[in-house]
Amino acid sequence: MSASAIVNDGQITNLGATADAESKNNKKADSVDKEQFLNLLVAQLKYQDPLQPMDNTEYVSQLATFSELEQMQNVAQTTEVSRATAMVGSLVTVESLNETTGVVSEITGKVDYVSVNAGKVKVSVNDVLYDLSEVKQVFDTDYADAVALAQEFAGSYGQLPGVNNLTSTNAANFEARMRALYETYNAMSTYQRTFLGADIQAGMEAYVARFKEYGIDVTVKEAAAASGTDQNTAQDTDAAEKLTTDTSEDKTEKTAATE
Repeated sequence: MSASAIVNDGQITNLGATADAESKNNKKADSVDKEQFLNLLVAQLKYQDPLQPMDNTEYVSQLATFSELEQMQNVAQTTEVSRATAMVGSLVTVESLNETTGVVSEITGKVDYVSVNAGKVKVSVNDVLYDLSEVKQVFDTDYADAVALAQEFAGSYGQLPGVNNLTSTNAANFEARMRALYETYNAMSTYQRTFLGADIQAGMEAYVARFKEYGIDVTVKEAAAASGTDQNTAQDTDAAEKLTTDTSEDKTEKTAATE
């Protein structure tokens, strides 16, 4: 957002004030709360012309208007509290204006709790209270989780050597990382994978194929693969023992038949 300044006789009088600050000040000047309305009504009664006092009908009408204003503000506050409460646990982006410097800071974080004090509804983000009006974006929880997961995945993926740099010599060094990445990738939903980007998804397929060229199947859990190897070894041993037993029995039968 661009900064604005008022210049009087060649001197800048409000350096750093922003258009947003001016807009907020103008909005405050134009609005009248119920306390100000009541003060105006009291002043009107106090300084009315005693020779031409205020008409009772007009007085009742203004009181009715005051009651309506009060009810509307109460409903508005209840609505704000409901909105703020619904944000608890959600990821939000807040734009906070420093009225001294005119700098607008953008903060992103989860809403921890809601505070209501003197009619002001505030949300706590990163242990700092902000006005509800300063919340500019609210993200869906699934969206926030998917973004965080994609960022973490991309960081780990970036530590791989590159498909073309993977060789039979260094493949074993990256086997454990690749297995963990594939397990995470395989557990992702279609929605979560959309945050990875087409280049990473294509890269995963390329890595799996390259590892297979070097005799490493990262799509199978290492423990399961080892278990399968042990099972195959045990089956081979049983088959060998059975073959030895059968051969020995055949020799015994042939010897008995000759005698």
